[in-house]
Amino acid sequence: MKTNHVSVLIVGAGPVGLATAALLRQHGVAVRIIEKNKGPTPYSKAIGIHARTLESMHALGLTEQLIADGHPMHKFRLVEDGRTIMAAGFSNIGSPYSFVLGLPQSRTEQNLLARFQELGGSVEWGTHLTGITSCGNPGMPDAPAVVRVQDADGVEQTISCNWLIGADGSRSAVREMAKIAFPGGDYGNAFILGDVKIDWDGPKYDLQFFLSGKGYLLLIPMPNGMHRIIAQTDQTYEDFQQGERPATTLQELQQIVNRNGPGNLRVHSPQWLTCAPFYHRLADTAVKDRIVLVGDAFHLFSPLGAQGLNTGFQDAFNLGWKLAFIEKGWADPQLLHSYKDEREAIARRIAAVTTKTTRYITATSLPQRLLRRYATTWYNRTERVQTALPRMLAGLMQSYGADAALSGLSAAGLPQAGSRLPHAWLPSGQAQRPLASLIHGTRFTLLLVINRLDEQSLSALGQFWNASNRSRFPFLQLTVIARETALWQDRMPAGCDLIDDRLGSLFNALNEYREAMILVRPDGFCALSSKSWSFDDIVRYFANCHFDAQSAISAVSTQEEKLLYAA
Repeated sequence: MKTNHVSVLIVGAGPVGLATAALLRQHGVAVRIIEKNKGPTPYSKAIGIHARTLESMHALGLTEQLIADGHPMHKFRLVEDGRTIMAAGFSNIGSPYSFVLGLPQSRTEQNLLARFQELGGSVEWGTHLTGITSCGNPGMPDAPAVVRVQDADGVEQTISCNWLIGADGSRSAVREMAKIAFPGGDYGNAFILGDVKIDWDGPKYDLQFFLSGKGYLLLIPMPNGMHRIIAQTDQTYEDFQQGERPATTLQELQQIVNRNGPGNLRVHSPQWLTCAPFYHRLADTAVKDRIVLVGDAFHLFSPLGAQGLNTGFQDAFNLGWKLAFIEKGWADPQLLHSYKDEREAIARRIAAVTTKTTRYITATSLPQRLLRRYATTWYNRTERVQTALPRMLAGLMQSYGADAALSGLSAAGLPQAGSRLPHAWLPSGQAQRPLASLIHGTRFTLLLVINRLDEQSLSALGQFWNASNRSRFPFLQLTVIARETALWQDRMPAGCDLIDDRLGSLFNALNEYREAMILVRPDGFCALSSKSWSFDDIVRYFANCHFDAQSAISAVSTQEEKLLYAA
């Protein structure tokens, strides 16, 4: 059987697989993506998209389209036996997207698929993985991963690939065939999920949890007048281990709504009904030889808090540029270790928080409920709930830390290495754009921030961004941000963008420092920060983090890739 070779083979064309594929195609990397289903999902499935994901989606140019398709939810509240015990909002989270976006997964996938197709990609529907012959060896260029697949017509083929990505969900064939363990547990009870229309006189536009001694009910608004309902049932995890999944009806959902809900709420016009237990699981490793896991194949969380899909997207944004840099020869394969370390640490923290939170919310015994009611009512007044909790849910507090493999120097008072950059608005024609739209993409962004440009600073800039330095790192984009720019637009060095921060938004976010240098990774995380401009610091950073400081644009191997990279 003839063996076909591709740089990256992705198994699973769900939202995380499609995002990873589109990110790689933006770099010009050859990608094949296979999906065992015959087409995109028609179901809503995961519906909550958080602010950090919307910021990151600027890398694919999809942020505005996703927002246009979805329903923004600006607040959330917990109601215990008819009494509000917690109420908070997202207005002060420090993001241009101060809400949770209710958007069916089916629509999210359509947008990602369209973007992937614009970049020249296509999904091989009805094609599934039948075996992994070799996991490959990233330390040996001539030792790719080798797999067998079968297409919709039953034709089998062998594919070798530099990287095999398992984006095929909780029952991942890639993970199982690679013999990567997936330990974890469940929450005892099963839950009913329904996408329905509702008749109810209560508030319908924000996230609402209704808690009682009989269980909980979560009400989530969606586009077009639909609502997602997630409710606790009397069924258990064991009920789903014996043959077929128990059937779910609208009548059963209505009975649970009557029991667990706010009262006088009628459900009708269902688009999707299902019942399932919820799990928490984490793969023993995210990377094994040339195999990489992303999304639900890598981690499973309780759906309360909408962390699963958002964490999967951050896997994709972390992984995409790293694999692309390796394939272009800009970085050593050791760079992939940083994906494993960074994403496993984040997944562990999210698993711990969501597991604790789910058990807290689903508790039904009287002592647990009394403790929950009084403790939550007290905590509701604190900064921890009103500010920190919304930021945590939105993904804005996630950090890879100063000790992470890709973290360089950090200056006090400036963004710390491994963390997200603060939000700022920057002028764009007659309007404004968020800083997030500038720093997410295919390259590292080097921000040189200065209060006022003059002849002296312009001379220093010319020395900093001379022809020799420009040629050393083809993956580096330089941007100067200043409060006064009008006199200097025509005197910028080649390959240097100049942005006017006349309102001082970024300067306020940076604690009014008059001069700063911030290196930002393609996934929007700070790589290093300094209060002075030093190209030597940039050289040392890339040398220490497995990047090839001598590489040039000639490392891009094909004309198609050159055009894509230039775009």
